[in-house]
Amino acid sequence: MKLLSEDLLKEYGFVIDPVKSNHIIKVMTRDNMEIVMKDNGSFYYSNVGIDYPLKDIAGLRKLYKELRSTDLKPVTAND
Repeated sequence: MKLLSEDLLKEYGFVIDPVKSNHIIKVMTRDNMEIVMKDNGSFYYSNVGIDYPLKDIAGLRKLYKELRSTDLKPVTAND
C-alpha cells in the first residue's frame, strides 16, 4: 500500500487550498473533500472540526467511496 504524500494526493486530483492552508497545515481539496497535512507529516480528513487520521491510499479510497458513492481514481491528462 502506498503511504499518503502530497504528490500522491495531487496524482488523485487534490489541489492545495491556499485560503485554508498556512505554515502549520496544508489543506488539499477535491470534490469538497478536505485532506489536511500537518507539519509533522500526518494526514487527516477534516469534517466539522473532527480530524479522522489517514495513513495510506487504501484508507483514502475507502473514505472517498463512503462520502461520494464513487471510486477515487487517479486523474489523467484527459480529465
